[in-house]
Amino acid sequence: MSVDVRLELKNKKRIVVKIGSSSLTHSQTGELNLLKIEKLVRILCDLKGEGRDVILVSSGAIAAGRQAIGGQKPTRISEKQAYAAVGQARLMMVYQKLFSEYNHVAAQV
Repeated sequence: MSVDVRLELKNKKRIVVKIGSSSLTHSQTGELNLLKIEKLVRILCDLKGEGRDVILVSSGAIAAGRQAIGGQKPTRISEKQAYAAVGQARLMMVYQKLFSEYNHVAAQV
């Protein structure tokens, strides 16, 4: 990324971060990597503290559901939907807990 682009981004008021499942999970097990998620939350809260609007678009519901249910990696749509249904609540719980430790509120849209 060039210096000009970095300077332009530095002055933006609203930041949208999209994070995928592979960035939220352990590569060996596929389970949620709480240290990575906590670091992400800390960085986002710091950006919010600078006065920026921060939006997090997060994958990971299927991975969180798989961890909770203890099954294999889903292959069928119905399995993915079931894992996501369980995992979405679990993932939001993790985000709620971590954001609250920094006195910020997380919401789902």
